[in-house]
Amino acid sequence: MGCDGGTIPRRDELVKTKKKPEQKDKNSERLYRWRHCSISQTPLKTPVVACELGRMYNKEVVLTRLLDRSSEPGMSHIRGLKDIKELNLTSNPGYRHEGANKGDAYTDHQAAEYICPVTSLEMNGKYPFSFVWTCGCVVSERALKEVKSEVCHKCGQPYQEEDVIPLNPSVDEQDAVKARMISRRAKAKVAKKAKKIEKRAIKEEDDDAPTTSTSKGKKVAKLSDGASSSSDISKSSLRVQGMASAVLRDKDFEKIRSAGFSVASDPKASEVFKSLFDTHKTAQRKQSAHWVTCNPQYF
Repeated sequence: MGCDGGTIPRRDELVKTKKKPEQKDKNSERLYRWRHCSISQTPLKTPVVACELGRMYNKEVVLTRLLDRSSEPGMSHIRGLKDIKELNLTSNPGYRHEGANKGDAYTDHQAAEYICPVTSLEMNGKYPFSFVWTCGCVVSERALKEVKSEVCHKCGQPYQEEDVIPLNPSVDEQDAVKARMISRRAKAKVAKKAKKIEKRAIKEEDDDAPTTSTSKGKKVAKLSDGASSSSDISKSSLRVQGMASAVLRDKDFEKIRSAGFSVASDPKASEVFKSLFDTHKTAQRKQSAHWVTCNPQYF
């Protein structure tokens, strides 16, 4: 039967107990979430994007899934490029990419590729980080609490408290983040609708404005044309009156106004000029038409 020779059996050797399930390493799980894409589980590579739920993705993977229109359960809330934001990350100058572990040197697995631009905390999951939806800058929660400001700490762009979204939120924070996403989208929808109504109203006003403006413009043009024509007429009449008065005041014109003046008796006029008038002798000898038939042919 065994158990001879003075051996003492242990309890686990005699009684079969239920084994505990294998537990995950929390540190490894945390590092994996902050270093890998939430959909493809591939290492994060720039450009990195994040959704309104705080999950991080590779932009290339998101674009391919959107183009393929694949029904990914982790992307059901992403309808297009407007639902993601490219992250403005600050690289860690002391980070070295991990290669093959040869065992001849110490490798720090807790080192992160990105840090906070204000506090220089490494973005490895130990410290909570958030990003601003308006500009995409990633800052630690400690920096947001200690240095309170209405503008971004990295780019200086103004933002509101609702625009701050935590990265990789915990299970307790996911419901609040989702509710904030729904409220943000509802506000954006209302603002878009109001903007469309405003544009439509402006367009209608612009459509009505040209008719009145053209009619007013025509009236103004007519008035201006009338004023210009009247001014031109007045100027020309004054000019004609001045010329007529000058002619009337001329000494040579006094002969013309006299009763006994005749062009035929004018010694200065030529014979060709005198022949144009009826008082010339050639005009007096001119034959007239037949008085019965009024025929211009002369018989």
